Amino acid sequence: MWKACVVSLAVALFIVPGLARACATCACGDPTLTSMGTEQPFAGRLRLATTVRTWGQTQGEARVDAVSLRELRMDLSAAYAPRSWLILSATLPLQARRVQDVSLMRERGWGPGDLEVAAKAYVFRDKEFSPDHLLGIVAGARLPTSPTLHDAAGDPLSIDAQLGTGSWDPLAGLSYTAFRGEWSFVVNATGSLPTRGREGFRAGASLRTTLAAQYQPSPRWALHLATDTRLEGPSDTLGVRDPEGSGFVGFLSPDVLFSPTTDTVIQLGVRVPVLNLLNHTRQSPILQAALAYDL
Repeated sequence: MWKACVVSLAVALFIVPGLARACATCACGDPTLTSMGTEQPFAGRLRLATTVRTWGQTQGEARVDAVSLRELRMDLSAAYAPRSWLILSATLPLQARRVQDVSLMRERGWGPGDLEVAAKAYVFRDKEFSPDHLLGIVAGARLPTSPTLHDAAGDPLSIDAQLGTGSWDPLAGLSYTAFRGEWSFVVNATGSLPTRGREGFRAGASLRTTLAAQYQPSPRWALHLATDTRLEGPSDTLGVRDPEGSGFVGFLSPDVLFSPTTDTVIQLGVRVPVLNLLNHTRQSPILQAALAYDL
């Protein structure tokens, strides 16, 4: 009798399904290394990421009214896919900023910036598993989560030294991704229409685009090259128009992606301004390092 029970238990252990775990590559059916925001969707995917970048710009005329801004920024991001066609994401920046004018007067600020939340819905995929073509629409907003910073005397810092505008900024865009063996391609366009924030300031409407190609000869590493552009409208304060900083800037953006372990992607790159048509603004290169991990 006991032998029959042992046999029955052994059979049950083999036929009763257990908890199954799979890496992100296995679940989406594509081994392409992806940066945050370009991952292939599948239900239940959770990706965490951190991106560190340093950049700067100078506005105005040298030795007359120039104002230079330098910033070190770390973005903490999470993206979750409750459905195979939907990804919800949130990004909170932590920033350290320094502003110096032509008189050498300095302002420093650090802390959390404005939280950005977004939803990406994939409205077309050529096949359910391991698609070659993905088309998505993006909707979201930048929220006024950054605190108003003050100097030692208790006065608010200038708007340039603040870590956010204090406004609700809706955004919307389109995203297209194609996969061709060792190659993948990404096209993104996102527009933003800021509202009025602290001190009556309203940033100009903007349009950001990315056109990228990636070559991945190995499951462990890939070369990524993109052109990133930004078109900025003039800002205004209490209705007074300020064209400084508006215009167009284009970056050439080479990156290297490396996967030291399953579900981990490290990205190192630089954004080099190759076409600067911004009004009285000089943009420095942007150095960037990112780490993404799929749970």
